[in-house]
Amino acid sequence: MIDLVRAARLTVAAVACVTLTSCSDRPRLNPVTGTVLFLDKPAEGATVVFHPADGGFDAHMPSGIAGADGKFKVRTQDRDGAPAGNYIVVITWYASDAREREDYRNRLPERYAIPTSSPFRATVNKGPNELEPFRLAK
Repeated sequence: MIDLVRAARLTVAAVACVTLTSCSDRPRLNPVTGTVLFLDKPAEGATVVFHPADGGFDAHMPSGIAGADGKFKVRTQDRDGAPAGNYIVVITWYASDAREREDYRNRLPERYAIPTSSPFRATVNKGPNELEPFRLAK
């Protein structure tokens, strides 16, 4: 009986350790919101992607999609927010029915879609972050 109790305690401890370890491997995320404007009008449906400024690559880069008012909220994987750090921001904007029409042209100038030419930068600090609007022109 004592061996069963001890085994149960060890199992619970092992599960807790694995759970805590896997949770701690995930970076702490900070709330990030902003606005995308094209020619001073909301760019509904524009996609905003944050690339690490240090040149590193993360398969789950923080991103968001602008709503009708141009506002977006950043998510990383399945969670709200982004890790603290400096980012190059790229923005693309495709028609909402692009797949049906098979028209995959970006409505924005190409420079906004490429990390090496995007003029946009963002710093995510610990805690809530409200970014200055991204104002796009032709």
